[in-house]
Amino acid sequence: MFINKTMTYGKALIGGLALALAATQSNADNITLRIGAGHPEGPVAYVRLTSEFFVPEVTRRVEEETNHKIRFIEAYGGTIAKLPEVLEATQRGILDIGHTCFCFEPTKAFAQNLNYYVPFSTPSAVQQLRVTRKVYDAHPQLATHFEDNYGQTLLALTGYDNYNLGTSFEWNEVAELAGHKIGGAGPNLPWLEGTGATVVQTSLNEMYSAVATGVFEGMLMFPGSYFGFKFHEVAPHYKVIDIGAVMVNGMMINNRTKAKLPPEVLTIIQEVASEYEVKVAEALDDANKAGLAKLEEAGAVITVLPQGQRIAWAEKLADWPNEMAQKVTEAGFDGTGIFQDYIKFLEEDGYSLPVRYEIN
Repeated sequence: MFINKTMTYGKALIGGLALALAATQSNADNITLRIGAGHPEGPVAYVRLTSEFFVPEVTRRVEEETNHKIRFIEAYGGTIAKLPEVLEATQRGILDIGHTCFCFEPTKAFAQNLNYYVPFSTPSAVQQLRVTRKVYDAHPQLATHFEDNYGQTLLALTGYDNYNLGTSFEWNEVAELAGHKIGGAGPNLPWLEGTGATVVQTSLNEMYSAVATGVFEGMLMFPGSYFGFKFHEVAPHYKVIDIGAVMVNGMMINNRTKAKLPPEVLTIIQEVASEYEVKVAEALDDANKAGLAKLEEAGAVITVLPQGQRIAWAEKLADWPNEMAQKVTEAGFDGTGIFQDYIKFLEEDGYSLPVRYEIN
């Protein structure tokens, strides 16, 4: 973050990525912030709305409501930090604001992957955000964890629309997945336990080529990005399972950057971030509907897993949420309370899990 002085940035090394950051001149009225994400802008809602809403809205409000001007250097698609590097890049100040996908931080953001640990949750991203925010409010350590350990503050929660399963082969019953290789982000791979499938950890950026070359035969993926990344071209069978939307991304601001910002500018950033996370959730639900329609138009074979098969799948995972709750406790959080509250808040918000997971 640049304010009141000239700062020159040399080469920063993140996971072997060397980046030359040019010197930038700033004065008392001008602020420059670097904002970035590992995912690309176009087909990923949280990145797209960073560029289309968060950046221009903060820029506009700062200019209209304060004596300052703000400029963002936008770095998406891993141009400054790749997917598993964003948390560290933000911690070091190479990014002033970074989007960390908790799925790529299985240790540092273990508890914050909560939604992944309760499969067959709500397919609505708006409802998921509402419920997950209540969990964060009831358990502040979920947010302060990043301040206490990684030098950054959570500004917004975002994520992905409803997970389903796309494959290069046709299937109708869960048992038919046995022997096939399926890709996923990491924390969602245990969803396939009990199906007999072989799981492979991967990312959005790698999935197309991996399926095209036979590394694996299917992927757990939400319909908006499934269409956006053209995965239907290599895996045309898309099964609607309603494993659930997830709020597992954090927009973070470096704490040193935060401390240097004029209070009125920081307030605007925080207010716009709160609006932004709601807009992302709404966009995800829209993308879910539009993605399914576009997939069908593009020739993908869209089918729905029968409810009996869905319940049978959920029953195979009945003990897993409690196991994960205990591991979250071992990681220093109130795992039992977090998981119990999450399930309670889901039910209070009108959603019933196909199997009510017991947490103790």
